[in-house]
Amino acid sequence: MRYRALLAIVAITTASASQAITDQERTVLQRLHSELKVINSIVEEAEQSVNQNDRQQIDYVQLKADLQRIQEGVGDILNNQRREPRSLPSISGEYR
Repeated sequence: MRYRALLAIVAITTASASQAITDQERTVLQRLHSELKVINSIVEEAEQSVNQNDRQQIDYVQLKADLQRIQEGVGDILNNQRREPRSLPSISGEYR
């Protein structure tokens, strides 16, 4: 559930970015981009310590794909790589 809330917050942040971002917004987005790298490493660490006998397994592949998609979106904003409006794949949010 915490992952779902985190991804929702990040998705809202990236979706609300405007054409011209302020210096303050850029600083926050740079911090978000860095934090996503840290979160990715935490997810990889958790994946390596999975108990295969658990009844419910977390879908780390989907979780990492969603995180990467968000991180790429934030990176595009930071690198001024504006794209034409397009339909993006949705974020799963389901990891069990």
